[in-house]
Amino acid sequence: MTGVKLYEELKGIRGKDGYPDKELEEYLVNKIFPKTALELTLGLSNVTAGFYGFALKHVGQQCGWDKVDSISKSVFRELGQLKTKELHESGIEIPKDTRALAVVFIAAVYNASPEYNFEFQKYTPEETIMRILGASRYFRIARKLGIEAHISWPVLVPFFEGIAQQTGIECKVEIETRKLEDDGRCDCLARFTLI
Repeated sequence: MTGVKLYEELKGIRGKDGYPDKELEEYLVNKIFPKTALELTLGLSNVTAGFYGFALKHVGQQCGWDKVDSISKSVFRELGQLKTKELHESGIEIPKDTRALAVVFIAAVYNASPEYNFEFQKYTPEETIMRILGASRYFRIARKLGIEAHISWPVLVPFFEGIAQQTGIECKVEIETRKLEDDGRCDCLARFTLI
């Protein structure tokens, strides 16, 4: 399979590109353009991780390593708030209890975090328990850059706290990390309990 099929599907965006000649366009599409939606999504995921990792690395180098964790937490908290707002604005009904954290997380996984999978162990208004597994692109890049010791893991804790804040839900967010490997492979148990 070549990148031509996906390229054709994205003509609405890529159709505005201007090449010096058709030969170069065909060459680049066949050699470089992602061949599948999965390849495209994982490539974008790596770019997202790169922005996170390199930004924190430069914060540490220029402002001090003691600033890195608080900035990471702030970014993830605000991402949780943003994802909640976006989901609400799209007309999706968000429960007003612990299930909201899971629903917003799933929306984020579907749209921007392809390397995570989830399994529900409990899904009630009072308590939601999910197993999150797959790969943490954020840990993978932090490890690669040698900055992981300056960040609290898992970074999803403030993300979920941001969801709770945005929805006005008072709940306890706990994440037990069962596995977190150098390549980002992870297995976590997230528990959200009404206070």
